[in-house]
Amino acid sequence: MTGGRTVVVAGGGIGGLAAAAALAHSGLAVTVVERAAHIADAGSGLMLYQNGIAAADAISSRLGAGIRAAGHVVGPDDVRVVMDSVGQILAREPIGEVGRRLGLPQVPILRTALRDLLFREAVGAGAEIRLGTAVECYDQDGARVSVSLSDGGAQEADVLVAADGINSVVRAAMLRDGPPQYLGYTSVRGRVVGSALHPMSLVVNGLGLQIFVAPADAQTLYWTAKITAPQGVWPAIGQAGALSALADRLADWHEPVVRMVRDTAPADVSVTDIHDRDPVWRWVDGRVALLGDAAHPMAPAMGQGANTALEDAVVLAEVLGSGAHPGEALRRYQTQRAERVAAIVLHSRRQGAVDQGASRAEALSRDSAMRSRGRKDAATLDVIDWRPGGTGSRPEVDRRGLSSLSGTGSGEAGS
Repeated sequence: MTGGRTVVVAGGGIGGLAAAAALAHSGLAVTVVERAAHIADAGSGLMLYQNGIAAADAISSRLGAGIRAAGHVVGPDDVRVVMDSVGQILAREPIGEVGRRLGLPQVPILRTALRDLLFREAVGAGAEIRLGTAVECYDQDGARVSVSLSDGGAQEADVLVAADGINSVVRAAMLRDGPPQYLGYTSVRGRVVGSALHPMSLVVNGLGLQIFVAPADAQTLYWTAKITAPQGVWPAIGQAGALSALADRLADWHEPVVRMVRDTAPADVSVTDIHDRDPVWRWVDGRVALLGDAAHPMAPAMGQGANTALEDAVVLAEVLGSGAHPGEALRRYQTQRAERVAAIVLHSRRQGAVDQGASRAEALSRDSAMRSRGRKDAATLDVIDWRPGGTGSRPEVDRRGLSSLSGTGSGEAGS
């Protein structure tokens, strides 16, 4: 153990469990405090790009192997077809060739499968998981952090890691920057077994609507529909209502896509309005650090939410496992992570707006751009070329309008 150092991780989602596993493997005594009473089914699926796979492999070779076994490893000759709503092909993205060039695959996987693997990895590495309890606030005296819990108890530690999501209570106490901002579209996500589309990877463009489809294992497809809409409309109608409304909206679309949605069970559907936050350069308060969505919630346009959380976990474990003073170690973590992730947040925001094609002119421009580029988003290639230790590409960020270390900004940042 690194000097007997102790860490409390607030939140048992993907970022929190990844941090717990990485930190425990680095010799720290880790306790995860998770609000939910049990680790439940966590929705549809997600894409682990090469940067996420590199991070998982760095946490442990067993975790990396488990992800490859549980998910769908994209083959070297695989392509992702980008089409319009009636099935006309706009582009064929060589996603397998990218994996061959970078030496690591893309692996779409069910979110529940990934969370289960991370849970087992964290527990196997020695982390303690406390369910049914949430972190409510913290206090620190320079030497220790005192964490107040929802059950009335408290826990002291050397470090508190806030991985408690986009509405993080720890972030609220640290930054007081208000609620996240709605981006103008909602996400309806599902999964289906036995679809005729399996194992295809697809992006399907419509007016104010884009659908992403990927195989998540040997039988299952997961899909995500992003729908331009006023805030709150789609979540208010629930799982069955959203699935029915989406199927109606797709009535004249490419028939296999319509059938995939209609074959999805309402119980396997999640509905979430999409929010993000302006990037901030302050992730650390003394012995307290933000991670994952608590630090950098982002639009799903680049598929980088889970991947950057895994990166965070690896870098955090590297600095805290180095033996450096916790405050200094966390400042190094902030320095290594904030600029890279700010660029990803801002590009995801811009790309998400483009993807929606909210007007006919915008939809035509989006489709024409994808046809001419031969892919959905070329900037993704720079982002996914990341390795632990700082190797790989470093996307640039325009700092104009972004939040400083001592406060936060407002409005759209960068251009």
